[in-house]
Amino acid sequence: MQNDPSWETHVGAMHDAVRARRNTGVTAFLLAALLICVLGAVAMPSGLGVLVGYQELQAQNHESAIIHFNRGLSYLNEKYPELARNEFEIALKYDETFEPAREKLDELQIPNGSSTPGALQQDRIAAALYDEARGLVNQKEWSDAITRLEQVRTLNPGYRTADVNDLLYQAYINSGKAAVAAGQIEIARERFESALAIRNTDAEIKRQRDLAVLYLEGQQAFGYNWQTAVTKLSALFQQDPNYADVKKRLYDAHIQYGDKACKEGAWALAQREYDGALALVNDPQLAQKRAQAQTICKRAPTPTPADTPVIVGTPAISGTLAPGGTPTLIALPMAESYTWVTSTARDKPCTGAGTVSGAVRDALGRALANVLVGYYADDIPLTTARTNATGQYQLTLGKDPRVLHVVLLGADGKTPLTDTLVHYPGGLVAGCHVVIEWQRVQ
Repeated sequence: MQNDPSWETHVGAMHDAVRARRNTGVTAFLLAALLICVLGAVAMPSGLGVLVGYQELQAQNHESAIIHFNRGLSYLNEKYPELARNEFEIALKYDETFEPAREKLDELQIPNGSSTPGALQQDRIAAALYDEARGLVNQKEWSDAITRLEQVRTLNPGYRTADVNDLLYQAYINSGKAAVAAGQIEIARERFESALAIRNTDAEIKRQRDLAVLYLEGQQAFGYNWQTAVTKLSALFQQDPNYADVKKRLYDAHIQYGDKACKEGAWALAQREYDGALALVNDPQLAQKRAQAQTICKRAPTPTPADTPVIVGTPAISGTLAPGGTPTLIALPMAESYTWVTSTARDKPCTGAGTVSGAVRDALGRALANVLVGYYADDIPLTTARTNATGQYQLTLGKDPRVLHVVLLGADGKTPLTDTLVHYPGGLVAGCHVVIEWQRVQ
């Protein structure tokens, strides 16, 4: 049978099939490897950005866990196991994977039949801790003072409650300010939150808390959502340009957002972001990148007939804006043109709903009544309001941050005349009340 020609033919066919399957398998493997490489190259930058922001926060939390763990060890040496237990529990709240704190907690489990300290002993310990805390406050050792006062609260909540709260409030505020100066913004936010939990009527402390929240939200968005990072850090910089390292972070965010826009072919956005960075730091190399983006933006202009007047200033928007639609910006003959100034109303609280408000005036500064002002976003339909007799208008915004298009509509109430972008930080963040003053230039 082995000499049968048909058998040899069959064996040869089997070998060919095996080789074909091998070739197909190799090809499939190479294609899969190529696909993985491409996807990895696309996902890697954003993934690294998320990782960097997450690691920064984790490092701060781990540092706080170590601080509380060491305090617990000190209390064990001083024969205060109850206070030590409290410190180890706080350490695990900051970093639940911190095994040394968990091991010490296990060692401190109260055996069956043992008793907790009596009332007289609790009062004695609380008095000693309180006196020590007062001395630390006088020495401006805010963190240590907070530790002692929180231990008084834990050990004996009824001991000199008003006095303990007054000292704690003072220590929380000053410790928060010191944490901002040291760049420990997460700790600062916690300190201001703790102060407000005692006394929530201080507008300046609320402002400090809101600034810390803006910084942390910008930091969390750093590396994977440049638009949000720029929005948060810009709102913070407008309110306090000297806050921590916000100037450097905002500068970096503008550049990274601009570079991303260049890669995506959004040259106008890139130019705007480079302008934002150059307003902070005058860098010749960045100025060159900005000039390149501007040059590309000016290419391929729409031909303008000789008898058509060219509008100088803000371009008008062609067509009728349908709710939720995105208009096209082109120069229209004889259209009205406006300039505007954007700011924020810092005297209004941000409790959930922001606003866009302001006034519309003619070229001589006179109020324009019955002008339709509106805003829209990719996921928000056009919302409008008319100016009153004094040219004033106001539009209510939601709680979530986003980039909004704010427009002025023509006399027909449908045709937009001009458009500006607003980086809305959200209704719970300082800077939520946006003010846009419009003035007609033609």
